[in-house]
Amino acid sequence: MIRAVRRAVLAVVCLAVPGAARAAAGDALHELALRYAPVVRLSEQEAPCARGESFEPIDVRAIFGDSRVVLRGPAGFAEAAPRAADVARLGDAYALDFPGNALTSPACSYERWQRRITTRRAATVYAHVASEDGKLGLQYWFFYVYNDFNNKHEGDWELIQLDFDAATPAAALRTHPFEVGYSQHAAGERAEWGAAKLELVDGTHPVVYPAEGSHAGYFSGALYLGRSAAEGFGCDDTNPPWRQLRPSVEVIPESRRAARAAFPGSPSVAAGASGAKASTTRRRGRPRRRSGRGRSAGRTGPGARAASPSPADARSGRPRRRSSAARWAARRRS
Repeated sequence: MIRAVRRAVLAVVCLAVPGAARAAAGDALHELALRYAPVVRLSEQEAPCARGESFEPIDVRAIFGDSRVVLRGPAGFAEAAPRAADVARLGDAYALDFPGNALTSPACSYERWQRRITTRRAATVYAHVASEDGKLGLQYWFFYVYNDFNNKHEGDWELIQLDFDAATPAAALRTHPFEVGYSQHAAGERAEWGAAKLELVDGTHPVVYPAEGSHAGYFSGALYLGRSAAEGFGCDDTNPPWRQLRPSVEVIPESRRAARAAFPGSPSVAAGASGAKASTTRRRGRPRRRSGRGRSAGRTGPGARAASPSPADARSGRPRRRSSAARWAARRRS
């Protein structure tokens, strides 16, 4: 079976260190990442701070050097406008504190801040690969500044993952994925490549529908019901109308040496193909690896509007969001 990543977390500081390298155009990893780059359909927002999705996956470099962001640590340590290189040297006792209070500030305040720091910056997704037992997992990570769900928190990582029966990116280019998985709260949902519920653009780009507020990834537009001990009862809404994004793709080097060169000073990304240690924002816990396979069955709420090619395949998600960085690894029995 494939466990595509041992510690499936890309640290915000590691992705943002100045000088991060993009793979050359002819590189197999870069070509693979562009070939399968996801299409994101967010709930359309009629006006700023109105109903609809307030946030989009951003370039994490935008949060550094901002005077309203504070790096906090033990014994009352506080440093305003931290640089990515400053944070990269620190351990789990330190966290980034965004402007506002995750529990009491209105989501609109985070939306306004996001709009300010992302001026002239494109929506971004981070591509990363990991391999195990002759299988390769191609991950796309999305960073949102705020999670406006039951367990509100600053900093929200989500991902989708494509699994290949190939050991390297070059070999993966000669085939196609055998399955794809989307992170949903503390778990995930999988689909075989070619399944009716998996929507593709131009034959290779999977479409992901992030739920309004929680950003859990789904295969279609509908209302998904569920509950858990961690988050309580909640609904994930991915219904239309949508606005469609084709995020810019940043490629994270797969080897330890290349990762060190691309992200200097960061012990997290130096973990290389095995993933990276969590570097957290406020209200985050330590990541845990998902065990077992992603769900492939579920249900939507009564009267939900489904917009997938196969509405009957629309899935139910259990709101099991943790406040750590997003984690989910697709596993398949061989």
